[in-house]
Amino acid sequence: MRGAESVLGSASGCRAPAGPAAPQAFGVRPKIFAPHPPLVSGGWYQCDDREVAGPGRYPVPRPPERSALAALLWTTACGPLGLCYLSVAGGLIAAAVSVGVVIVAGTAAAVAVLWPVSMVLSLLVWHGTGRPAS
Repeated sequence: MRGAESVLGSASGCRAPAGPAAPQAFGVRPKIFAPHPPLVSGGWYQCDDREVAGPGRYPVPRPPERSALAALLWTTACGPLGLCYLSVAGGLIAAAVSVGVVIVAGTAAAVAVLWPVSMVLSLLVWHGTGRPAS
């Protein structure tokens, strides 16, 4: 086997001669490089209501407040998966638990119990997370 130095050339700077099959690069180096994108502030999404001032930081707007009516409509239409409106992880967990209960129960009649439970759960989750602080 040949070593990497024999294939790529030695570390002393010897290069293989450029043959006619080796293409030449005709690109030019740009005069100005694009700046790094600005950094996001350290505000509400880090459980801190104040914006952290600093160079290159811009404030991130809060997401819109969730409404109880929309949460109830989503869970009425989609069942446990409608909880994803309030909490993606909570909605996926509720959907997985619902599928598990239906499989264990062996009948889809369990949905008649799970659907209203998910609707009540959506209102409870909204009460804890979705309301604006007064």
